[in-house]
Amino acid sequence: MNHGFTIVASTVMLRPFTLQDQAALATLTHQPEITDLLPDWKMTEEQLSEFLQFVVGSYKQFNPQDVRVMLAVIHQESQQLIGWCGVFPNDMLDPSDREVAYAISRDHRNKGYISEAVRALTTYLFEHTSLNRIVGIVKTYNPASRKVLEHTGFQYVNRRCLSDGEVYDYFELNSTHSNGKATGRMKPKPLSINLRRAEHEDAVVLTEICTRAFDHAMHVWANGEQHVDSNLCPPGYNEVRLHEYVIREWDYYVVEADGCAIGGVSINVLGHEIARLDRIYIDPVCQGRGVGSQVIRQVETAFPHIRHWRLETSGRQRSNHHFYEKLGYVRMSASESEYGYEKKIDGGSGQHDPVKEREHVQANLDSMWYSASTMKNSRITDCNLSGSKLTNLNMTGMLLADLRLTNTKFEFCALDGVQFQDTHLGADRVPMQWRHCDLRDSRFVDCDLSGVELEACQVSGMKINGVPIERLMEAYELSNQR
Repeated sequence: MNHGFTIVASTVMLRPFTLQDQAALATLTHQPEITDLLPDWKMTEEQLSEFLQFVVGSYKQFNPQDVRVMLAVIHQESQQLIGWCGVFPNDMLDPSDREVAYAISRDHRNKGYISEAVRALTTYLFEHTSLNRIVGIVKTYNPASRKVLEHTGFQYVNRRCLSDGEVYDYFELNSTHSNGKATGRMKPKPLSINLRRAEHEDAVVLTEICTRAFDHAMHVWANGEQHVDSNLCPPGYNEVRLHEYVIREWDYYVVEADGCAIGGVSINVLGHEIARLDRIYIDPVCQGRGVGSQVIRQVETAFPHIRHWRLETSGRQRSNHHFYEKLGYVRMSASESEYGYEKKIDGGSGQHDPVKEREHVQANLDSMWYSASTMKNSRITDCNLSGSKLTNLNMTGMLLADLRLTNTKFEFCALDGVQFQDTHLGADRVPMQWRHCDLRDSRFVDCDLSGVELEACQVSGMKINGVPIERLMEAYELSNQR
């Protein structure tokens, strides 16, 4: 490779940098879209000049046995410098690794230019150097960069925490050489996983992975529809507070591979021998590598006393239906929006257990009456209570969560110390009504109160963002007098 080296593709061309490229390169390095993800490129003019001189000088020393090269990406039609693409070592990786690195101007994104540049460069290097493997690393929150690697044939290997403390997805592009041409790609290897009980500090990363997983599922199965079933688009799937709640109240596990989180699974125990596999999700980049079946088998092993498993999945996700049936689940119900599955595991004690006799699972309790009864520490889960009446009850310290309470009424209730968190008004946005309520000294924090009306209410001492309501009313009156 010499100073005149170029690679011509369809819409872009790769060529060596020159010292005259500094102004155009400086424009790119001032774009936050680039420097936010690549902070090392946030250089002063003097630093950039020194770096460019180093790059230009490196072309004369190019060694096909020790590849280190960075090229300018030029738009064929406009002849503008729109990005860069290179392959070189990375101190955070194995010394034998050669990493592909790339960036493109914000004005030329989502047009396939950088994918074309990466494909052209890697193809050339496989044909003209000793390289037979090129790696790529992508931060988990950078889906655009991940798509570039996937579109150019890189295969996901695993997730790694590198020496900078960041978590990366590690990809490889492999080639066998025959007459100087790339003839094969490495088949992705199955991932080996383990489950770890989720802790409060896992909520953020679980939310990020869950969001990617269900966003991907909706992209594949929703056909562009905005309102889809709750299995395909679970309420609150992208809210950190929901994951914190599940960690606190249910059995929630982090799915890990090579010490890094790649998914999650939550289990709702419904009785001594029955449980629901509530939610299982795997980062899209790790799907199709045998992870889901390992998760379910490890969950069953972790709960040996559970002999009856239940789950629901979207009616749209046909691949899920085959997946669960292959693992021994039997379809019990099917509709356009939801398929219900159950799996019964042979075994159990077979002995009389007075505790289990107090369980009612899939029981028909229609129109039954409960009065003058002790129900301390009871669990009522996964039940249809529509039309039921709960009156004259001591519910101190109870948790009411993950409920649909549309059109429910709360009348003559003492709500001291009650908290309403992460509630909403449903898909139809039907407003709530509060009448004849004593809410003195209550606090509304981080709530959407747009369109709320207060009529004939006692508001003395009320504050809005720390400003007394009396001062706000005085300011309003003064403005009307002008």
